[in-house]
Amino acid sequence: MPAQPRSEARTVNDHSHAPRRVRFGAFEVDLATGELWKSGRKLKLTGQPFSVLAILLERPGEVVSREQFQRRLWPDTFVDVDHNLNTAINKIRETLADSKERPRFVETLPRRGYRFIAHIESADLPTRAPSADAPHSASRMENSARARAEDGFWIAVLPFKLSDADADLADGAMALVEEIVTGLSRFSYLRVISLSSTSQYAGKSVDVRAAGKELGARYVIEGSLRHAGLRVRVAAQLVDCNSGAHLWAETYDRQFSPQAAFDLCDDVVPRIVSTIADTHGVLPRSMSEVLRTRDPSSLSPYEAVLRSFAHFQRVSADEHAPARAALERAVQQAPHYPDAWAMLSLIYKEEFTHRFNLLPDPLGRALAAAQRALEGAPSNHLACHALASVEFFRKQLDAFQIATARAVALNPMDGFTLAYLGFLTAYGGDWERGGALSAKARSLNPHHPGWYWFVPCFDAYRKGEYRTSLEFAHKVRMPGFWRTQLAMAASCGQLGQQAAANEALQTLLMQRPEIAQLSRQELAIWWQPDMVEHLIVGLRKAGLEE
Repeated sequence: MPAQPRSEARTVNDHSHAPRRVRFGAFEVDLATGELWKSGRKLKLTGQPFSVLAILLERPGEVVSREQFQRRLWPDTFVDVDHNLNTAINKIRETLADSKERPRFVETLPRRGYRFIAHIESADLPTRAPSADAPHSASRMENSARARAEDGFWIAVLPFKLSDADADLADGAMALVEEIVTGLSRFSYLRVISLSSTSQYAGKSVDVRAAGKELGARYVIEGSLRHAGLRVRVAAQLVDCNSGAHLWAETYDRQFSPQAAFDLCDDVVPRIVSTIADTHGVLPRSMSEVLRTRDPSSLSPYEAVLRSFAHFQRVSADEHAPARAALERAVQQAPHYPDAWAMLSLIYKEEFTHRFNLLPDPLGRALAAAQRALEGAPSNHLACHALASVEFFRKQLDAFQIATARAVALNPMDGFTLAYLGFLTAYGGDWERGGALSAKARSLNPHHPGWYWFVPCFDAYRKGEYRTSLEFAHKVRMPGFWRTQLAMAASCGQLGQQAAANEALQTLLMQRPEIAQLSRQELAIWWQPDMVEHLIVGLRKAGLEE
């Protein structure tokens, strides 16, 4: 029986696994020797600051209180704990170029403690016998690349090229690449090669496919920065090294100054990462498409997770069935694989929400799967997303809001999480917060799915702005999806456009026939009572019988 997917970078998500070296973004920490490295360069962080960082890395995603730090670092000594701890945290942030106001690594929770929020991976490599005719390090790199190539679906981000030798531009390019790697690493289902492996290509003219082969990466991101006056043009592209196909390319023209380098990263990096990495991004679409034609019983657990994205890209019963079969087999093969449990929870939830391949107690199964995912990885944003979704449909709105906030905090670059939990937030009654999350999701990925427009669509309907609601419904461009026809039927009914309203209603009833007899019960799955009644008024005007 296959084990949990092999990975050079194993996620550190439980206390039983204690790697000697851990990686986050461009940084690597050797917990045994007390050393911190960035892109192959050793940084100075010793003494209490390193000890504080090590404790945070032991418990990623969890709050560590001042009392816990005191018990670990100063158990029998009278010291000013607040002063020592604040000094250590400030030194960590200075070394990592982190910020209290906009943390990427260490988050302060007032009166509670500190939390390490970045995605962490093990940087330990399996021990291998050195080559008889090559240095050990070269042999290890070759073996690692070969293992990655066998695994498939690894991603590398090459150093960005520069238009000139401007030092500020070089720093900006390095910061962009580091931030992109950190952003991609937030997506636990992506296998991202560390910067220590790709830095060898800095300043060189590189054939992308050759570099991908050397690294064992199927996908390679490359880019460039060009400086002209006060403006910079960032160009990035994603290449499938197996086929040579350019899967995605984009340019971003922005104002640039050395003082605003972080602003450039904060603006551009989330757009690149979300467009490439989230469930509706270029990489999951490419990966799932490769696996869609395979028999679900032939997929590894990791491949089953990637295969499941095809359902969320198409939202159909035909895609749902093989995704569920593959994931159920995956959790049997790898019962400690959090991503498989999280995606299985989301697939089970679809039985309840869309009646796809419905089996008994879909929400009970979805809740159990989400809880299994969180047991294995409390800082896994997909697991928090899955739990939030289940709690919404169980009408546990307080628990839903807590899990939603946690999922968004863990990965604010996942447009899918922002969009889906955003429209649940809106449908649950907080239209302002839900609208903000939905708008953020649309801004991250300009190629987002049409259903990202449902929040402004139904918000306009709620406000009585039926023509605006209808305009948004047309933007959705998903005529085969029942919620599109619901919005069109109700809006047209309210506008007195009888022919269009009745046509949309008849299509809706073909897609969801239960709405004819159980309209309130079906709509109450999603919306609050006042919105349910408002929608029914529109459907009655469209011709829905009493």
